[in-house]
Amino acid sequence: MTMRRRFVLMFIRQWVTVGAITAVCIVLMFLWMAEKMTELDLKRNFSRVALESIMDAYSVREDGSPHISPRLLKQVEDNGGWLQILNEDGEAVHAFFTPPDVPAKYAPGQLINYFNRQTPFPYRLYILIRLIDGETVTLLYGVKEPLDTAAAKLAEEGSVSERLIEEAEQVPSDEWPEEVRYALEEYEAGIQLLDPQGAELASYRLPPGVPRDYSPQELVLRLQYPERYSARVEMRSEEGTGRIWLIHAPYQAAPGILLTPLGPTVNSEGQLIMYGFGSLALLLLLACGALAFWQGNKFGLPMLHVMRWLQTLAQRQYKEPVDRNGRPRSKKRSGRLKRKYQAYGEVIHSVQELSCQLERSELERERSDRMREEWIAGLSHDLKTPLSSIFGYAQLLRTSQYDWQREEVAEFAAIMAEKAEYMDGLVQDLNLLYRLKHAADALRRERRSMNEVVGEAVARIAEDPAWSEYECRWEPSPEVIYYHVDATAFRRMMDNIIINAMLHNPKGTRVTVYVRKLNPEGFVIGFEDNGVGMDEATLDSLFQRYYRGTDTDRSSSGSGLGMAIAKEIAEAHGGAVEVRSGIGRGTAIVVRFGKAEAGRPEEQS
Repeated sequence: MTMRRRFVLMFIRQWVTVGAITAVCIVLMFLWMAEKMTELDLKRNFSRVALESIMDAYSVREDGSPHISPRLLKQVEDNGGWLQILNEDGEAVHAFFTPPDVPAKYAPGQLINYFNRQTPFPYRLYILIRLIDGETVTLLYGVKEPLDTAAAKLAEEGSVSERLIEEAEQVPSDEWPEEVRYALEEYEAGIQLLDPQGAELASYRLPPGVPRDYSPQELVLRLQYPERYSARVEMRSEEGTGRIWLIHAPYQAAPGILLTPLGPTVNSEGQLIMYGFGSLALLLLLACGALAFWQGNKFGLPMLHVMRWLQTLAQRQYKEPVDRNGRPRSKKRSGRLKRKYQAYGEVIHSVQELSCQLERSELERERSDRMREEWIAGLSHDLKTPLSSIFGYAQLLRTSQYDWQREEVAEFAAIMAEKAEYMDGLVQDLNLLYRLKHAADALRRERRSMNEVVGEAVARIAEDPAWSEYECRWEPSPEVIYYHVDATAFRRMMDNIIINAMLHNPKGTRVTVYVRKLNPEGFVIGFEDNGVGMDEATLDSLFQRYYRGTDTDRSSSGSGLGMAIAKEIAEAHGGAVEVRSGIGRGTAIVVRFGKAEAGRPEEQS
């Protein structure tokens, strides 16, 4: 998989993850808000909400027993209430937590009077009627309402209660009626007395925001929709005077009520929205922070590692930075890339290749500098020796103390010419190498037969008395091969390779030179000897400039440019040089050329 595709897939996965986390957070927020809304409804109107929840969960088992959620029954019990399930005849077929003073059967008028409070009854009743499986089921929930009881007690006391309100700060707590004292202490209630027209006559510990005068609509709204005002209101009127007693209590859980402990307690819709969206924002912030940390660890740390690595390369340190255990930071113990570095596998591989290449180049440069220094020292020595000879003989010829014979002068001149020719050869080698490397028109090529050019070079060396103790064998190609070459430079390449093979091998070594055509195109010129061969170090440096190979029988004299010039000439003719060698196995040098031009057999030399 390419790096581009890998990064695209990684970023797609990340954004899909972000979307999934966002969706999950939104769902969790709405579930939490729904749970808290139910909790808020239970706090504000437990009787209505609980009754509907019980009826929704109500079912009858096969044995006729009812099934109601144990959690809801627990809430009913903790709220101090009781339940009865009535049939169509008003008979309680099932009952839960029913006190002894609650009847087991109700006449139609009796239940209505209890419900409307026309008949005194110690409990406030809530009724829910539904048709279940073709049968009318009545769910009756009763509970003592301390606020309602306190309001009734205040209306019953009349002027006594008015005096207690007016002198509330001086009245001991035990002088309050028990029902009123309980409401004041447990529900943090406040008391307000209104005249028949709704104007305030007296008040005690009223919550903030309570009006001092009421219109009929305002009073009805507060009684019917207390959740709008964040406070519950209970009202009772005095029979004789028409004065109205109100008890205000802020919304809070009634004593003993079981609420869901999920998150903070909310007392209004505003708090619910604030907590809900605040929690969502916090969850998303944490998720994005975790994703940013992961992304930074996934993408940032590898990039920092690569940057530090490049900085070390600039300081000529070619090894990858290591961890505290001495292992490369991007590698496992097994040598494979760590997971967080796999996204940058190609980059790390490229930097590794760059490090290796720079290290090789540095070693090559150092070796080249070392060989150049050795070559300059050797070349200086090689030039100094003939120069010394030329200078010496010139001084002898120049002196007037001797009268040199003609034969002696001719001998001195021959020696001086030989030394000058040797020096000229060194200069020509340097000049030729430079032109081959930098001059585009260094060669003047013409169409020649390869058997002819190569054969002439081999024959000239074979006939040279200096190499008579070596065997030089020539194997021409059976097919005529034409190629555009610079004959002079090409023969120079042949001479350098053949003479190098003889120079570094013992006498009696056989050197075989051949030309062969390749199918479908191209040809090769091969040089094989059965000499001592070369080790790896010599093989690697064979075509290096300034390198002069040595053996036990020959001195290291020479420019060190012969094989480098041969390689440059071959490559200038479009060839490629290959070498195979080993200690005791001889050496084979093959120069491969591109498309050749075939000729007629009679044209072969």
